[in-house]
Amino acid sequence: MASWLNTSARVLHSSRLPPKATRDQAIAMLHDHTFFLQCDPHLSTFDVLTPSSPPEVPSTVQPANPTKCYTVTDIVHTIPAGLWDSKVVSTYEVTDTRAGLFVRIKSPLSIVMDTVWEIQEVEGSADEAGVLELVEDIEIRCSRLLVGVVKSQCEGGWEKIHAKMLGRLEDEVKAGEGQFTLSWTEVLASDYLNDALKNWNLT
Repeated sequence: MASWLNTSARVLHSSRLPPKATRDQAIAMLHDHTFFLQCDPHLSTFDVLTPSSPPEVPSTVQPANPTKCYTVTDIVHTIPAGLWDSKVVSTYEVTDTRAGLFVRIKSPLSIVMDTVWEIQEVEGSADEAGVLELVEDIEIRCSRLLVGVVKSQCEGGWEKIHAKMLGRLEDEVKAGEGQFTLSWTEVLASDYLNDALKNWNLT
């Protein structure tokens, strides 16, 4: 396809992490590829794909682990009739990085989306120092005729994706707090503590 028929677009989304969620927790969440893929609101199925050669990543990406590939099938009913079938099969090349994740999606009609997912500190006043956010930075490359449709798909689903990710982090924070409380409850009720108190003549 002639280069003058192609174009690119950028989409940027960010969401603040729940209070007490750590950078390590959030990065570990992004590195959980099964969970990451299941955050796709249009997901039907996905399978591990073994490529014939290692996928290339941009020079700006510093991999923390080897790239893994997946075949992902989405059911998308909002695509204009005749553009795609409602069942869209794409290839995902997923690369863990120290700050998050790099994902290259190759879809039908020569559509390529490169997305950098990172956990960053919020830029702002001193009151926000240390506040973390999830940043999704997407670069779309495709035909000029398709860029509007692809961009609208990215804009239409990001809130659900972020909400599921932040929900997991909230659950992990609550679970961590619950384990701390439970551990002390168990200690206070333990025979070991009762025996110790007797030995100290405190009962």
